[in-house]
Amino acid sequence: MNNYLTGERARIVILEDEPLVADGLSKHVLDLMPEAEVLVILPSVKKALDWFEKGHEVDLIFADIQLADGISFDLFKRMEPKCPVIFTTAFDQYAIRAFEVNSVDFLLKPIEKKELKNALEKLRKRRESYVLPELRMALDRVKSGKTYLERMLVTVQNTLMPVTIGEVSGFVKEELIFLVNREGKRLITDFQTLEELEGKLDPTVFFRANRQTIIRIDEVKQIKTNYKGLEVYLKNPMLNRVDISKERSPQFKHWMLGNE
Repeated sequence: MNNYLTGERARIVILEDEPLVADGLSKHVLDLMPEAEVLVILPSVKKALDWFEKGHEVDLIFADIQLADGISFDLFKRMEPKCPVIFTTAFDQYAIRAFEVNSVDFLLKPIEKKELKNALEKLRKRRESYVLPELRMALDRVKSGKTYLERMLVTVQNTLMPVTIGEVSGFVKEELIFLVNREGKRLITDFQTLEELEGKLDPTVFFRANRQTIIRIDEVKQIKTNYKGLEVYLKNPMLNRVDISKERSPQFKHWMLGNE
C-alpha cells in the first residue's frame, strides 16, 4: 500500500474556497494516496463548522488559511482538531500561527506535488503519535526489541497506585519527581532522577525539555520563539509553559516532526 497514514483508507477533508485549487489538491492527494477518500471540500468557516459539528470522523485535514468568510484559524479556535492538519496558503506570514494547531506542515501555493509528497512523508513518520499509546509501544517493541514503561506506581496518601503511560502528560522534578496526569493531578513517583526515568520512556512520545521537566508530544499546544530559545505551551494547566534552551531547540523540533 502507498498510504502515508496507517495503511487503511484515510478519510480526508479539504478546506478551500477556490474550486480549481481544491480540485488540483484533491487529485494530487489521491495520486499519492490511492486508498484515501476525500469526504468533502468546504469553502467557508461556517460550512466547515456545521459539517464538523455533525461528528464526522476524519484522519487528515488540508486547510487553506484564508477562506470565503474568514480564516481557518477561527474554525480551529472553536473546534480543536483531533487529527493532523496540513495548512495551505499563498501568504507565508501565517506560518508561526500554524504551530498553534495540530499542524504537520505549511505549504505555500501553488502547491507542488513534490512538496505535498514531502508533507505526507512527514506525516507518515509522525503517524504513530496518533495511535493508542499501548498499541504504539507494542509496535516499538517489535521493531526495536527495547521495552519501555507501560505503567508505573505512584504514591497517593501513603498508598501505591498503578498509572498507565497513556494517562501521563509529563513529569516535573522538584524535591521529588512528580507525574502529572491528564487530569492535571501531581502524583509522587519513586524515581530518584529524571535521567533514570528518561531512559525508561519512549523517546518518540516523551522529551526531556530541561533539567526539571519531561513533556509528552501530544500535550504540545503552541510554540513561541525568543532570544533564549523556545517557549512551549502545553494543554495541561499543571505544566502550562516549558522553556527550552537555544541549544536544545533543534532536538525539540526534530522530535516534534518525527525525524530520525
